Amino acid sequence: MNGKPLIAHVLYRLETGGMERVLVTMINRTQLQYRHAVICLDGFSALREQIEDTNVPCLALNKRPGKDWPCYFRLWKALRKLKPDLVHSYNFGALDAAPVAKLAGVRHIVHAERGRNASDPRGESRKYRNLRRWLLPFIDRYLTVSRDLQDWLTEKVGIDPSRVVFIPNGIDPANYVIAPRKNEVRPILSSFAPPGTIVIGSVGRLDPVKDQAGLVSAFNLLCESLPDVRERLRLVIVGEGPQRSMLEAQITDLGLSEQVYLLGNRNDVPAILPEFDIFALSSIAEGMPGVLLEAMAAGLPVAATEVGGVSEVVSSGVTGLLVAASSPHALAKALANYVSNEALRSRHGHAGRARVEAGFSLNEMVSAYTALYDELLHGGPARPHSKPASELTERKEH
Repeated sequence: MNGKPLIAHVLYRLETGGMERVLVTMINRTQLQYRHAVICLDGFSALREQIEDTNVPCLALNKRPGKDWPCYFRLWKALRKLKPDLVHSYNFGALDAAPVAKLAGVRHIVHAERGRNASDPRGESRKYRNLRRWLLPFIDRYLTVSRDLQDWLTEKVGIDPSRVVFIPNGIDPANYVIAPRKNEVRPILSSFAPPGTIVIGSVGRLDPVKDQAGLVSAFNLLCESLPDVRERLRLVIVGEGPQRSMLEAQITDLGLSEQVYLLGNRNDVPAILPEFDIFALSSIAEGMPGVLLEAMAAGLPVAATEVGGVSEVVSSGVTGLLVAASSPHALAKALANYVSNEALRSRHGHAGRARVEAGFSLNEMVSAYTALYDELLHGGPARPHSKPASELTERKEH
């Protein structure tokens, strides 16, 4: 059309999530280099509005659960019509887009492994490992966001290391501020977190893999272990998803309705983070959580489960405290250390900000993606035409 290659991004659904925000960021940052299209096997949410170029097609194929063969035919037709130069698929839900793309005549295919789901949190399913290996003839590169996933693909799945590319997530710390928290009014959370309270916050899709139920249980144990400060403790969870009803019932059953708040999806996460005192992540599986980078950029100490690539972001005892997954007692103990020690919170929070600034650059992430694309499309290194960081405003999902 205009000389720029067309990249078609295929994913299950474009909605709240770190992976989806990275996708939108990449589209916005590389408009000068590539044309883009988004194909959602299921559908999309208001996050689509954050794609700056309104001419980027965003197609919903309305896939039914399971092997919906007519959906794959619709995908084939969409790809035949778009004629992309490269297809970039995301996570297991879109893995089988690769052979469809090849049948549609697409020359280059990249598949991103960005995390696992609750049904197979450690990637132990032989069926799913075999499927990834069997589909290798259709995939030019597997892309991972953590060394943990990279090692799993090469050592457990059996993918040749030359076919696996590791690109860590990156953010622009300038979009996140460290605000004073001691006895300060919190403009957004003031209605339920007055001055003097200690706010533990978490951001993530309400999904079994994020185990917010375990976080609520840990918060309950925390309150029981610190009766003198119990009334000052608050837990705020930002996000939406299928676990909401179950979490609401759990909160009510534990008598925590005045202390635990589910805020739903928000488009002002960078403004909410500085109103937290501690950030908690309770996942049973992760790739490399971008939300941890955001929390650390906001100067928050992190209490997190040591799964996937979390330890590649959080340095335990330096920028946060890591505990075993699915252990509310261990998470409650880590949270109690922070609640009881304001100096420790401050020290780990400032160290986390420094770690993000030094090691998780948004520009480097974008450059690595464009280098991968250009290696496949042109047989050479990336051309330096991505937007400078000063022109990017990272907008969060609705």
